[in-house]
Amino acid sequence: MFPVLELDGEPFARGMACGRAARTQIGGSVRCYAAMFASCGIDWTTAQQRAAEFRDIIEGCGGGIIEEIEGLAAGSGLKVNEILALNCRTEILPPSFLGMEYAHSDVAKARNAAMGLFDIGECTSVAVAGTRCADGHTRVAQNWDWVGFQRQNVIALRVHRDGWPDYVTLTEAGIVAKIGVNEHGVGVGLNILRATDDREGLGIPVHIFQRMALDCADVKSVVALARSLKFAASSNAILGDPSGHVTSLEYSPSGAVALPPDHGVVAHTNHFCDPRLAEKQAPLTQMLTTEPRLQCADRHIADWPDLIDDVHLAILLRDESGDGVATGTDARYGAICRHPDPASPPELRVESIFGVIIDCDERSMVVAPGIPSQVDFELLAL
Repeated sequence: MFPVLELDGEPFARGMACGRAARTQIGGSVRCYAAMFASCGIDWTTAQQRAAEFRDIIEGCGGGIIEEIEGLAAGSGLKVNEILALNCRTEILPPSFLGMEYAHSDVAKARNAAMGLFDIGECTSVAVAGTRCADGHTRVAQNWDWVGFQRQNVIALRVHRDGWPDYVTLTEAGIVAKIGVNEHGVGVGLNILRATDDREGLGIPVHIFQRMALDCADVKSVVALARSLKFAASSNAILGDPSGHVTSLEYSPSGAVALPPDHGVVAHTNHFCDPRLAEKQAPLTQMLTTEPRLQCADRHIADWPDLIDDVHLAILLRDESGDGVATGTDARYGAICRHPDPASPPELRVESIFGVIIDCDERSMVVAPGIPSQVDFELLAL
């Protein structure tokens, strides 16, 4: 299991305790994102300057988030703007990151495909209402796919607060939250999306919104919150709660849309499914696996019995076959469990960092702390 940190007290104190305990991992996150930014022509000083532009916006979000960030800086010995750069990394990286086009890119991609090497994929997620689960509990599950270097910098935070809901989150060290569940049973997952109007202006950073979602009492509150906000970049928060309400919440600078489930299940990958938001979808030539992976997930879901359990979800997250993709597409493009491409440079080598299945009713999750097909799932409870 990833390191689990127990945090309580006031926001600054929690941040400082986390900064001290995870100083090594936070330093690793800095090295990781400094390398990513540099690959896009953004040096670390410039990244910090861009992140500083979001400070007032984050402070305006309330909930002690900016105080937590200041505490993280104090505890880790880093500058506040360095911690801000981690929390705003989605807003700093260009929309084309991991799919950047250069001279002869098409030729190189064709040659890779002929060798069985594929474009980079990211996360696949699913939420299942309690009416479709054998124990009646709502589930949120996903693989978090990202650069493999960051696995060593993943931590779990079990946070206890006065006046705000407790929560447990799996996140990158230095980032306030990512994937988790709170004491109300609100389960929150994350799929990156990319729109052509991303990063054209300031707004709520993606990972700050993930943290704000863990402050909410139910899925409806998360959706209402998203609709009231302006975002600087795009993502999808897949959501569930013990009432059985599940949805995929797509949001971008163009707005926020909650996608309803079909027979109690909703799945998502890395492209917009709402027609209006899809009008500004960044070219999918940069993310060739997203549609096949959704087709593969839909194939699993179609084969499920009326009532499922964690075994069915684990099988989906461990899928390496990609079966179920449309005719004429190589099935391996649809594999949900991703392995790294050794031909890619380390800072661009994407794989499934972990798999997670959240039980919203139990306020707990089981976590595969590695490529899900290669490791067991372990319990992490609030």
